[in-house]
Amino acid sequence: MDEKVYTINIRKAISKVPKWEKSKRSVAAVKNFLKSHMKGDEVKIGKSITEEIWKRGNQNPPKSIRIHAILTEDEERKIVRAELLGVPFPEEKEKKKEKKKEEKPKEEVKKEETKPEEKPQEEPKKEETKPEEPKKEKK
Repeated sequence: MDEKVYTINIRKAISKVPKWEKSKRSVAAVKNFLKSHMKGDEVKIGKSITEEIWKRGNQNPPKSIRIHAILTEDEERKIVRAELLGVPFPEEKEKKKEKKKEEKPKEEVKKEETKPEEKPQEEPKKEETKPEEPKKEKK
């Protein structure tokens, strides 16, 4: 597990980009920066980074951003997770699921064969019908 703090200059990546694509390209620039500097196969950017970039809209992202990145190695791949500096990392969902499974072992419960209770059949309610009035014809 490798942890680093980076200051990423986004201005270089968005200087020659149309103004309606600047925030979108900024997110891509952060991913590319982390992939090359942390030498990871997959990059996961936290919600806090995305919110910081998009806070001022699509046309005016921040010029630089401080990021805390962690490189974790799984079986065959390296995953880089990043959040804004000072924002705690959320726990991984897979670990939570495994803990829940371990805490609650499957218990075999024998179900007794029971017949569903018979409900007394209610008589259908008869709706009162009014005699139809003859239609008036236009002259």
